[in-house]
Amino acid sequence: MDSEICYIFGAGEQSSCNIRLSAGDLVIAADGGFDYLKEIGLRADIVLGDFDSVMNHQDLPGDFLRYPKEKDDTDMMIALKEGLARGYKIFRIYGGLGGRLDHTLANIQALTFLSGNHARGTLYSDNYAISVVTDGTISFGKDIPDNVPGNICSVFSLSDISVGVTIQGMKYELDGVTLTNGFPLGVSNEFTGRKSFIHVEKGTLAVYWGIVSG
Repeated sequence: MDSEICYIFGAGEQSSCNIRLSAGDLVIAADGGFDYLKEIGLRADIVLGDFDSVMNHQDLPGDFLRYPKEKDDTDMMIALKEGLARGYKIFRIYGGLGGRLDHTLANIQALTFLSGNHARGTLYSDNYAISVVTDGTISFGKDIPDNVPGNICSVFSLSDISVGVTIQGMKYELDGVTLTNGFPLGVSNEFTGRKSFIHVEKGTLAVYWGIVSG
């Protein structure tokens, strides 16, 4: 399932999204993400959560998966684990940003969980996106066509130390440097329109990219 995508919709800030589902793609609504899907007219293959933020309970399908409110996993984490259990390696997550900052941070940690399980997840909003890479590479202009000149890209070490960080094709390039989680050396880089990539030899990076606001 290397090319099939697991789409997950959460209860966070809604953004416009133009998704064309392919055969084999999976759509999971995590709790209030079910209302999100109804609003944009997209089907839900799986609906799960404690349903403390779903507005229209009467519309829930008969095969939804209910979990207790008091639990260790967030609804988003349950959805990610469900996708992993079904063999998916690519996750695109909507409704996982904005709103409560603690929920946003939890969802970034969930991306780290995916990365540690040999999968790649991306959180999307209208103007920016966040992904996490562990001991690997994230490419722009091919894998991710968002390398518009002037748009920003920032890189943060989530692990204590990230060794062998290389950035090529952007305004500011790095070649095998070490980043730490105590100094924001990788903030506010810029795309140039060229194919670009970020590689980390050993460690975990959060990669943020989007449109400059203001």
